Parts: sequence; C-alpha cells; structure tokens
Amino acid sequence: MDAQGVAFAFGLGRAITMSGAVARGEVGEIRQLVTDHGTWAVKQDLEPMTSEDVAHAEATGEFHRRCWEAGIPTPEPLRTRTGDFVADTGDGHVRVYSWVDLVDPDTRLDPATVGELLARLHAVEAPAVGEVEEWFETPIGRSEWEGLLKASRAAGAPYAERLAELVPALAEVESVLTPMAPRQTCHLDLWADNLRRTTGGDLCVIDFDNAGPADPSRELAMVAYEVGRGELGRGDATRQQRLYSAYVAAGGPGRVTRREDLGMTVAQLHHIGHRHLDMWLTAADPEARARSLAGVQEFLGQPLLLADVDRLVRALTGSGSTPSPPVPSAG
Repeated sequence: MDAQGVAFAFGLGRAITMSGAVARGEVGEIRQLVTDHGTWAVKQDLEPMTSEDVAHAEATGEFHRRCWEAGIPTPEPLRTRTGDFVADTGDGHVRVYSWVDLVDPDTRLDPATVGELLARLHAVEAPAVGEVEEWFETPIGRSEWEGLLKASRAAGAPYAERLAELVPALAEVESVLTPMAPRQTCHLDLWADNLRRTTGGDLCVIDFDNAGPADPSRELAMVAYEVGRGELGRGDATRQQRLYSAYVAAGGPGRVTRREDLGMTVAQLHHIGHRHLDMWLTAADPEARARSLAGVQEFLGQPLLLADVDRLVRALTGSGSTPSPPVPSAG
C-alpha cells in the first residue's frame, strides 16, 4: 500500500511510516500510518469493494461521523480531500481514522458505564434508512442446520456430535425471531470486539461498518447479553440489571420486555456460527480450517438457548427500573 498516496488522499501531510497489518478481522485489516500530522488507522477490506460496498461504507461513515461529533468515544472517521469517507488509492479502497490504543476485548466491562454509553449512542439522531438485513432478523432454519450436520459428519468434523446434540435447541430458540421494526440507525455490531477499553481505561466504540436500520430495544438486549455473561458465560442477572438500569436512567429509548427482543442476538449468533461451520467445510488449507474451528467451538461451546433468553428477560423486567413505553414504531 502506498503510504503517501493514502496520506495525500486524506490530507494528512507527509507519510513517514506505514506498518503491516496490526489487526485483522473477518473482512478487513488495519495498518498504522504515521505522518507529520499524527498517527492514523488505515482500514482496507480483504476483498475488493464493489460500488455497492462503497456506497454502504459512505453511509456508515456518515453515521459514525455523526456519533463522533455527538461526543461518543470513538475514533474520528476522516474525510478525503473530496469529502468522502472511502478513497481508491490504486491499491484498493481504504478508510482512515484517528489512532486509538485499545486493550484486548473483555466482556467484564463495567455494566453501568456501558449502559450509559449505549443510551448516549441511541440518542444520536439518525433516522432509519433502507430495510433490515437478513443477518439481523432471519433464522437459519432446522433443515439448514440438519444439512450442515450431515455434511459435517461426512467430512469427519470433530464437532459433529456436539452439533447433533444442539440442532433441536438451535431450532427451538429461533422461535423468538420476528421481523424487526427499523426505528433508527444503530451500530449493530456491539460485541466485545468493538466495545473496548483504551489503554487509558476509557470505553471506546469501534467498527461502524455494519451500522443500519434496527430497533434500539434489540440492540440493548444484545449488549445486555454480551456484557452480562458473567464468569461462567450463562448470564449474570446482577450485571444485566445494572446495565439496563443505567441505560434507562440515562434516557435510552430501548426497552426489553419479551423474548422477541432477543431476536437480533439470536440471529447474529446463528449467522456467525453458520458461517464458521460452512467455512470449516470449505476451507482451502489447514490454517483456514483451524481459524474456522475456533469459531465453531466458540459457537457450540456456549450457545444461547431458549432458557437463557427467558432468564435474561426475567432479569431485565424485574430489574427494579421503571421503564417508559418502548419507542413508537416509525410510520
């Protein structure tokens, strides 16, 4: 990647150094760029971006920028000289952010602090645009789970019998999935990977690439599940209640009152798990298969079951807070 080309595109002065990949996710990687104006994070997707990908990145960049301007603790998304968030430097499309030093993901963040931050994030004015994506609301379906099980057994997958044990429960918990009302734009990817502490101890929200139309109540439920897992991973009611009470006290618009509010959590976990299972079956080399197996084992090791959904709903509806009515449906 041409460091000076990136620096010029975003008006960052003279490039001094560009690192190799310092962080890598499922779809992109981050490099550190140092210029005479400062230090920056350069993000490039692992696959070439289509025109639709670029348009989506511009839309999520606008939302990210709005959140940053509203005071949400997040790296600043930079605009190019022409006012865009994505630049084609000849080596591919890139986005650039201010550099923030982060520690490793940790689900043991202070739940009250997370609840207050989520309320602030949901207070950013950002009307919903477009339709809710299937990743956030549609089930995988029992027949597809059974098809993956059959293929996994045929391939001698080490996890096949565990998957066989869970197929009925995976199908059962998908009963909570219902269409989601697109009330406003939400982050939609607030798992521990993207809600981190900085090295100074403050919270920081990163990676707005999946932002889109959603119901803040379902995002609230997802964050309560993630941050409220507790030491054993089955859900800590006290942590869940602290997060929820702090969110309500800070004026957050979401409310968790029923199983269906966990729909986005179940949908995302199942689509992520399905992806890892499929990637294990189609892996081109041992390294890729090992990466996929780690994801499969995490998914099958601590699945979100219907009993867990019910426990979380009970914890939040009995939290002692006095919820105001849920956000009215747009339109």
